[in-house]
Amino acid sequence: MQLIQFGIIVLCLVPTIATLLLAYQVMRAGFGMLGKPTIQPALFYLTKGIIGLLFGFLLMASFSNDFFLKIPGLIQNEIPVVQKLMSLIFLLAGNLLLLPAYYTMSIFTRVGLPESDHVLQTSGVYRISRNPMYTSFFFFFPACFLLIPSLYLAAFIVFDLAMHHYIIKKEEAYIESTFGQIYLDYKKKTARYL
Repeated sequence: MQLIQFGIIVLCLVPTIATLLLAYQVMRAGFGMLGKPTIQPALFYLTKGIIGLLFGFLLMASFSNDFFLKIPGLIQNEIPVVQKLMSLIFLLAGNLLLLPAYYTMSIFTRVGLPESDHVLQTSGVYRISRNPMYTSFFFFFPACFLLIPSLYLAAFIVFDLAMHHYIIKKEEAYIESTFGQIYLDYKKKTARYL
């Protein structure tokens, strides 16, 4: 049991630390982390804020076995070991997508569309997914729900996934207009998610 809890803590800390280091690297290179929102700005930043909230909850739940009891709308009062193990597996899968995506994109990573020259990433983890960072949410969010089984949290997750799908569609239209046939060829052989 303690080994599972330790694994959950580590796999929650890794993407948090990686995100902070990436932000530092991008800003140190003289770039801003924020790009142009692909949808209405308030909705775009609300969607990104929900991600931050969910990751914050996930991090707090990893350190505190009873944190979930403070969240309203719970569907259970206890988290069984098997549920924690499943959460650990989802966290591992999310990290296996997010970290290589960060490495590949490096200083070109933006929250929103880039406002300067950029490159189309098609190597590394981008060979199996056109959106590995977003795809990692399909693993991180269930891990969060398994550790904090709240109907309210589930509603936030569904809303955030739907909004990110909409954001991705807008990003893809921009990328297609920027890179043309190169992107269309890449799109034919690489899935949007997995």
